[in-house]
Amino acid sequence: MYLLLDIGNTREKAALVKQGKVTALPQLAPENLAKLSLKAVYYASVASQEKVAVIKQLLGLEDLPWRQVHADAQAYGVTSVYQQPQTLGVDRWLAMLGAQLLFPSTSTLIVDAGTAVTLDWLDAEGQHQGGWILPGLKMQQHAVVKNTAKVFNSEMFNGRMEPGEDTVTCLQNGCLASVIGAIRLAWQQNPGQKLLLTGGDSKFLKPHLMDLPLVVEPLLIFHGLARYIDM
Repeated sequence: MYLLLDIGNTREKAALVKQGKVTALPQLAPENLAKLSLKAVYYASVASQEKVAVIKQLLGLEDLPWRQVHADAQAYGVTSVYQQPQTLGVDRWLAMLGAQLLFPSTSTLIVDAGTAVTLDWLDAEGQHQGGWILPGLKMQQHAVVKNTAKVFNSEMFNGRMEPGEDTVTCLQNGCLASVIGAIRLAWQQNPGQKLLLTGGDSKFLKPHLMDLPLVVEPLLIFHGLARYIDM
């Protein structure tokens, strides 16, 4: 069994791989991991190596092999469009590897809706055709509230695709509309066979994209990361 980690600047997400099957690990706690027969840890990180060292210690897994995965120019049938492939976010790279694994020979638009929203086009031959990056729902709301004197917000997100009738609703609906609008414009410019949605804010976007060939895959990045096991 292997532990997969997606280490961000603010939080970590985890999954397990056993006999090729990827499953989520909601509770990343030392007491849970101590019960598992782990062979190695494979991880992707945008955080500092200092943070990774702290996580190793906190999880009590310092004696295991830790193998970091980076974005490549080409791997497992996927080719990056970047002239400097190492500058592509590793989460975007792994999402494409996951998409190609789950939907081989299929053109996809991959949307990862987290702190930032990333959109990447992948053709049926596994060629990355470029992408977009825009602020996520929470980041957009924070930016408007922080930089505008008389705009305020609510902790609860309840954005809808309709005109708002108070400040909070106008802000949240506008932020949702900007993300949905970007996804629909991306699809209009270069439609694929699948629209693949992942990330924490997927639940807010899914209801507004149901007319498209939508697939929601919460473990998409981990499916990509698992391809590096036993390289």
